[in-house]
Amino acid sequence: MNVVTNILFPKVNKIITEKKEIKTEPLKGHEARISAVYVGICGSDLHVLKGHHPVGKPPIVPGHEIAALVTEVGADVTNVKVGDHVVVDPIMACMTCPACQSGRFNLCIPPYVAGFRAPGVARSSQVLPARNLHPAPASLSWEVLAFAEPATCARHCVNRMPKHTLEDVLVIGAGTIGLSIVQALQIMGANRITVVEPDENKSKLAKKFGASRTLKPGELGDESFTGVIDVVSNQATIMESCLKVKPGGTVMCMGVPGGNVEIPLPHMQRFERDLIFSGMYLPDDFDVAIQWLAEGLFDTKDLITDVFPIERAAEAYIRAQEVDSIKVLIKFREA
Repeated sequence: MNVVTNILFPKVNKIITEKKEIKTEPLKGHEARISAVYVGICGSDLHVLKGHHPVGKPPIVPGHEIAALVTEVGADVTNVKVGDHVVVDPIMACMTCPACQSGRFNLCIPPYVAGFRAPGVARSSQVLPARNLHPAPASLSWEVLAFAEPATCARHCVNRMPKHTLEDVLVIGAGTIGLSIVQALQIMGANRITVVEPDENKSKLAKKFGASRTLKPGELGDESFTGVIDVVSNQATIMESCLKVKPGGTVMCMGVPGGNVEIPLPHMQRFERDLIFSGMYLPDDFDVAIQWLAEGLFDTKDLITDVFPIERAAEAYIRAQEVDSIKVLIKFREA
């Protein structure tokens, strides 16, 4: 038997930490056992907690952002070994559908993602398919590695933007993902970045990470941009995004919409303004993001605002809801 500590949302707006004795089953050939070091709190975890997520509902073990240590591997595993530091791709793809067969695992339907339809990673020990594990250099600090998933989101988003649209980019929203996108744009060669963000501290960070300028909502004039990345994706921001993109430019819907929105279709159609979307990531995005972190290209220093021990997990989720928090981590163990 093995004692496993996990976080649980037993009902809406309720957070507990529980310990359970779990029978240790032999691993299948393709599986690996990992021990959590840090788990990150994402805005989508908070949607689950509040009962607002369309798929993930309490009672549920939350979490899809994790930095972990490999403690055991199955007989057929070759991509990781015991002692490796890893992050987890939380998409539990079926591997048989047309999307999976073409390598587009993020399009697997129905999507089984840890912390939503699949069990979350906010537990001290768990068994996962080894293909979902991405190793990182042991020299990379655990706290920095814990930021790999948001950096991966940003890389996938920017990688989907046509190259010519990175000449003059508008980013709407500078929370965790927005600030990560600013860094990804800078790394991937964007020429000029404008950020719209109401919070003064987050605006300062956007400039630190590469934004040419920051504006508050409502301060944009008549200018337009070759590319617009909407990290908020509500009715007002999608409409502004479409109206602010140049002919032949691209609008990226990066935020998770809360419902249907209207777009100015004649304005988009006549001048071939494209509206595209970013849905999670692919394995290659993880590997590139880990490389960015390892090489010091992606800076997490001012993005991790708080670290709580697992015993204070409930406080961590409360803190993550405050306007001045960016990324809150929960520490499961020393490593």
